[in-house]
Amino acid sequence: MKPTRQFCMKPVAMAVAIVLMATFAWAQAPAEAAKPSLDPAAMAALQGMGAYLRTLKVFQVEVATTDEDVLDDGQKLQYDGVTNILARMPDRLRAEVANRRHQRLYLYDGKNFTLFAQRANFYATIPAPPSVGKLDEMLEENYGFSVPLSDLFRWGSPNWSAEGITAATDFGPDVVGGTTCEHYGFRQADIDWQIWIQRGEYPLPRKLVITTTTDEARPQHTAVYTWNLAPSFNDATFTFDPPAGAGKVVLDETTPAAGTAQ
Repeated sequence: MKPTRQFCMKPVAMAVAIVLMATFAWAQAPAEAAKPSLDPAAMAALQGMGAYLRTLKVFQVEVATTDEDVLDDGQKLQYDGVTNILARMPDRLRAEVANRRHQRLYLYDGKNFTLFAQRANFYATIPAPPSVGKLDEMLEENYGFSVPLSDLFRWGSPNWSAEGITAATDFGPDVVGGTTCEHYGFRQADIDWQIWIQRGEYPLPRKLVITTTTDEARPQHTAVYTWNLAPSFNDATFTFDPPAGAGKVVLDETTPAAGTAQ
């Protein structure tokens, strides 16, 4: 009976050996195979969207936003908001931001920038550089905040770079608000983000989701865009007329941390 038993055990032993060899071969595969990849089509779509945005001379966009706060016990709280942007490039901007935390008006007329805190009824006005892009840079560097939806003015600009992107994926077609889009995903050092770009000759961003990966709770910011490429307005739209009783304050510049370059 021994030969029969040995004959019966051979297929089992061979199967186990094959599985072990396959597992070992997978474990020994080059590390490069496991690295995230940069899909050329996804990168090209991002570049194309940025280039198209830079061709827009006038636009209005309303953005419905949802943000998440994470409590000390890990519970997430969401709050919604609306941001409305009207821009005439390169030197006019009106932005209104309203959410649970604040309601603010940003006005830029090519010479001055005004920030109006509507609930508190206080405003500050400062001299401004001659373009929205330069204004955004100045606000971030000197005052620690940016113009609302600043990415819309940065994508495709000379100062924008895709070097920080470590992975890019095309997830295929999808629909946002009745508009056919292509859905892309990107990864960077501290965030994952998804963007839905309108298909066709108007590659506008239609939805954006940013996930913070440095926080184990992975809070998200979501924005859904509704575009108007032929808005009606006049010069008074970008001029600040203080309402009755509004107080004027000084916009404080941020102080660089000790040891940092001035």
